[in-house]
Amino acid sequence: MGTSTCPKCGNTSFECVEALNVQHLGPEHNFIQCAACGAVVGVLERQNIGVRLNTIECKLDALANPQNG
Repeated sequence: MGTSTCPKCGNTSFECVEALNVQHLGPEHNFIQCAACGAVVGVLERQNIGVRLNTIECKLDALANPQNG
């Protein structure tokens, strides 16, 4: 597998930063950006939706089957 590089400057180091001042995008997102020039290469949800759904599923199972909880 090749090394990930910034499409703007070619740098190979990246960082995760809070998304600030972005119209129509709430603060619940983070940017993956180049550590050298700041070019954004990706956007992540701050809270993993899979973990949240698993928590909800466990709570629903406990409500549906109180004798097992």
